Amino acid sequence: MISLEILSQLGEFIGGFGVIFTLIYLAIQLRSNTSSQRADMTARILERLSAQQRFMGSDAEANKFFLLAVTDPTKLSVEERSRYMWIMYEFYGSMEFLMQQYEAGNVNEQLWQRWLHTLDYWLSFPGVKAIWLGRATPFTDSFTELVELRLMKDDFSFNTTNSRSFMLTGTIPQREGAE
Repeated sequence: MISLEILSQLGEFIGGFGVIFTLIYLAIQLRSNTSSQRADMTARILERLSAQQRFMGSDAEANKFFLLAVTDPTKLSVEERSRYMWIMYEFYGSMEFLMQQYEAGNVNEQLWQRWLHTLDYWLSFPGVKAIWLGRATPFTDSFTELVELRLMKDDFSFNTTNSRSFMLTGTIPQREGAE
């Protein structure tokens, strides 16, 4: 016959496994929840940037205004430059937030690099540079340093020539050696 003391020790032993199983289960759930939160954060950032792009691309007048603003802001009225300034502050703010989320580990490297090239592309336009250089709104030190370094590097080579050519002329330059 099993004594109460042995049953008590057996109960403690089984209870210990229950605690270990519960801790493992909680760790798995926490990890899954963290992944979900990161995915949600990335989706919200992309929705913010996508909304801007969608508006500029779907509204003919907004698109015409934006194209003029990025290529030659001197042709804009004071009110139009003010409107353009707010549009660009939204873009820069979205990029700053994306960078913060990347640094926090919530955005993967490939996605960050894609948007970093997008930032470079837009910085190649005189109107986008002008807004940055004349900004009245401060950004975080780390984002300011990122943009300043990219402007100093002045290497906006990621397909900028082809894209700008297509946007302004509807054609893409022939590659050397292409037939």
